Amino acid sequence: MKLLTSLALLATALLFGVACGQEDPNWYKTATYYQVYPRSLKDTNGDGIGDLKGITESIPFLKSLGVDCIWLSPIYKSPMKDFGYDIADFYTIDPIFGTWEDFEELLATIKAAGLRLLMDLIPNHTSNEHEWFIKSEQGVQPYVDYYVWKPSKGIDANGSQIPPNNWLSAFAGSAWKWSDRRQMFYLHQFTVEQPDLNYRNPLVLAEMQNVFRFWLQIGVDGFRIDAPAHIWEHEDFLDEPPSNDPNCPAPDQFCALNHTYVKDQDEVYDILYAFRTVVDEFEASSGEIKVLMSEASGDLGLTMRYYGNDTHNIIHFPFNFYLIWEINNSTNAPSIEAAILRWLEAMPVGRTANYVLGNHDNGRLASRVGREFAMTNQMIAFLLPGAMISYMGEELNMENTFVSWEQTQDPQGCNAGPELYTLFSRDPERTPYQWDDSAFAGFTNGSSTWLPVNENYVNVNVAAEEQATLSPLKIYRRLAETRKFESVKTGSFDLRVVNDDVLAFTRQLPGEVSFLVIANTAYNTVTVDVSALFPSLPSSLTVFTASENSAIQEGDTVLTSAIILPSRGGLVLSFIAVDKII
Repeated sequence: MKLLTSLALLATALLFGVACGQEDPNWYKTATYYQVYPRSLKDTNGDGIGDLKGITESIPFLKSLGVDCIWLSPIYKSPMKDFGYDIADFYTIDPIFGTWEDFEELLATIKAAGLRLLMDLIPNHTSNEHEWFIKSEQGVQPYVDYYVWKPSKGIDANGSQIPPNNWLSAFAGSAWKWSDRRQMFYLHQFTVEQPDLNYRNPLVLAEMQNVFRFWLQIGVDGFRIDAPAHIWEHEDFLDEPPSNDPNCPAPDQFCALNHTYVKDQDEVYDILYAFRTVVDEFEASSGEIKVLMSEASGDLGLTMRYYGNDTHNIIHFPFNFYLIWEINNSTNAPSIEAAILRWLEAMPVGRTANYVLGNHDNGRLASRVGREFAMTNQMIAFLLPGAMISYMGEELNMENTFVSWEQTQDPQGCNAGPELYTLFSRDPERTPYQWDDSAFAGFTNGSSTWLPVNENYVNVNVAAEEQATLSPLKIYRRLAETRKFESVKTGSFDLRVVNDDVLAFTRQLPGEVSFLVIANTAYNTVTVDVSALFPSLPSSLTVFTASENSAIQEGDTVLTSAIILPSRGGLVLSFIAVDKII
């Protein structure tokens, strides 16, 4: 019934000409993806937790940002031990977010707005409350081998069962949990409530492929695959070697071992390819272009394998975290250039690049690099060739919120304990969205919120930034607008280091509106001449958008030979490209 009702709603959307992929078969290559963390966008029932109705109400605002696609963090039925990343039913909406009808309304609203929807999907594990696991633990066929079970190695001096090996959970402690019911250990690479699925069992792969099919038939436009590197473990289940990492704070933390056996096994790519075949089959039958994006390993060579090869396409694009990993308060122009080129030079020919500045697992951009340089980073990322992935709140320059130990919700922080939780908790970047300066930043009409609201909400909020002459919100909209120009979609890309402090690049297409992006990493105002570096540029350029602290404003004209940049600021300058670009 769910599927039939949803297909009817989707058919209505098709009548209005907003079918996925109808406008452009290459839409995903240059789209702006906007991640919504559902618990934190907007609460409509007063329980202090964001919900689907809140997201639906927010679609007109999200549309106004200029984004193309909503990436929705998990909304499936879950006991919420890891806030939705522990799925108890892949086919059901969790009541904390609303009903199936609420989801249908959200999907229809997104389609009617001309936007697309990507779902977060977690194939590595389920919740221990999933029916599959309950039956597997009970020894019920065919579920016995749906998960990774191993016998004990014996009894230790304290009378406890000895785990099969020394593997550690990403959330600290042993990756093995003893089951009294089954008298075996099960593997959990994340929380104990997240048992790992066993993809050596073909039934498991078939089950997960059916999950992909279901949501594609419902009308979603693709998926972001969570934690794919962990999908397959080495068959010998050997102890992992110590990492000897001097920065690892405790021996039971994930960083204490080199993960040669629990991550990045060759078979991971085979499983991902099997998921891609489902997407491609749906495309072939429907004519709609769908997309797979994913997390990926920290190793660049392994990450590039996610794209696939000439005969086997896998992921449309794995996430590029280099702008997170390599840009900080001391970054200079050459290091930004290196971070950008690291991906572009390694990427297989003909594939799609992408840029991630933040998400629900990383501290907020404005807290990592400062408010001014945060918007400069966005100027760079928005105009680079490829897709842009944006985390909700970046358009406001939202910052990390202090969350006390007593307020901490994230299992990764809780498992670290009161002394270390601030090093591991992801709560600070997940706090409620800041709509206005009313109580709880307009996030809820209730009496509390699931995480505290940042104290700066009085000034950093949608209402205030809408009213300001220039604000992060207004700069963000202008940056998103640039991605509609053909020069940014398909034009040439010329990246140059002007000096140690200043980075610049052009996006040009002959005869079209084109752009020069120029960014200052220094903590002082600088004046630069880029005429020799970019001889195709005209002698004067028009300011398309500028940093808040810039004396130069949108619409002003600047000389290519004397561009003034504020401290940690940037400019996006427009011009009509000549017919022959030098």
